[in-house]
Amino acid sequence: MTAQGRPVLDPATGRTVDHVPDTDTAGVTDAVNRAEAAFHDGWAATSPALRSDLLRRLGQTLREDRDELAALERLNAGKPTGRALGEVDFAARVVDWFAAAARYPTGRTHPAAPGMRTYTDRVPVGVCAAIAPHNYPLLLAVWKIAAALAHGNTVVVKPAPETPLSIRHLTDRARTILPDGVLTAVYGGASTGAALCGRPGVGMVSFTGSTAAGREVARRCADGLKPVLLELGGKSPVVVFRDADLDAAATAVVTGFTGNTGQVCVAGSRLIVEEAVHTEFVGRVTQLAARLTVGRPADTATDLGPLISRTAADRTAAIVTEAAERGADVILPPGRSSVLHDLDDGFYVHPAVLDRVDRDSRAWREEIFAPVLSVASFTTDDEALALAHDTDHGLSASVWTKDADRAEHFAASLRAGMVWVNTWGDTDETVSVGGMGRSGYGRELGLHAADGYTRPRAVWVAHRTGPRP
Repeated sequence: MTAQGRPVLDPATGRTVDHVPDTDTAGVTDAVNRAEAAFHDGWAATSPALRSDLLRRLGQTLREDRDELAALERLNAGKPTGRALGEVDFAARVVDWFAAAARYPTGRTHPAAPGMRTYTDRVPVGVCAAIAPHNYPLLLAVWKIAAALAHGNTVVVKPAPETPLSIRHLTDRARTILPDGVLTAVYGGASTGAALCGRPGVGMVSFTGSTAAGREVARRCADGLKPVLLELGGKSPVVVFRDADLDAAATAVVTGFTGNTGQVCVAGSRLIVEEAVHTEFVGRVTQLAARLTVGRPADTATDLGPLISRTAADRTAAIVTEAAERGADVILPPGRSSVLHDLDDGFYVHPAVLDRVDRDSRAWREEIFAPVLSVASFTTDDEALALAHDTDHGLSASVWTKDADRAEHFAASLRAGMVWVNTWGDTDETVSVGGMGRSGYGRELGLHAADGYTRPRAVWVAHRTGPRP
């Protein structure tokens, strides 16, 4: 790190495009203190109608700054322009939805004895720490920010150290909309996150990232008995039966393991295909994957931009090499002998299909966060389900079949927080999502987001029963 701050790289070129200083312990303390003061000095008592109006203004700001925010995501996270624009649009819709949710009823009146009114309601937590990942720097931070603000909390957001630029822009713009201290950003890596989790004034922590980092967040928050919302890693299965629409399934599989250059928590990175159509289906998948263009994010023809870092690209290559050494058939685009792609000194990789991979290899067991698909086959429904569950993660799963009974059975049986049947990846701001197992707990988006960003309360009000004076 230089005296100017932590270097921020363009993953498409490996060049430094900015410097953002890490927030030291005193800075984290100041941010939390300001958020606490804002909460107690008025934000907690702000009417739902006013919070709704302010969030709508924030959503409008996202739309007004759409091109600039997309350019920052392209520069800082290596996202192709079309994808970056779509993510800004999604973020604006999320803010709009929570602007409306701020005015939804949250309480319930309960039967009570004469002279007594009994009700339950939900109250804000206070200061929410929102720790966002590098793969969707703006979008996933907005999921947390919008939900927390809508329900009456203040927020200190920490973007990933690799991708701070879009959040810095958003929080700067938010100062013209929100009262001081309601939304503040801190910057840096694990030490900044640890300081944020450890501050007594933080009421809850919402974290999206790796399972290993999520464990550390949970440990640090346990000392203060702070509730934690964790959306962690995945190793999601896509189960394809012989009776499925194989063309549609193949398209979904390719989208599922290459989308965002494979840097997706819900990536369908394990293909489990019925043996009767194994060869045919893998052929369809590899043909479609070979048509994708790996290239510069600013190029409109680009489908896959770079990975976030050189370390991520080198790890991907090592895992693919290990899988080959353990007997997997490595299928790369025609003419390619390595998963690494040499372009502008960026962190590029080609999509890779690892057919009949060893189930003890890292390729099958670990989240790679790259466009790598591991393939296994099955002959019975029970075997398919066992292969799908051959992971400690439980974030998402997909099953493809025209058999309605089988579809219902797998939808009910798959241990995952999100299950798609004859589709993949559908996400909507109105539907709450989250994981199971080592993929975390708690829900983002939708009505159930209130469960994480508020606390339930029971109230008994005794009324005067005698004559009034």
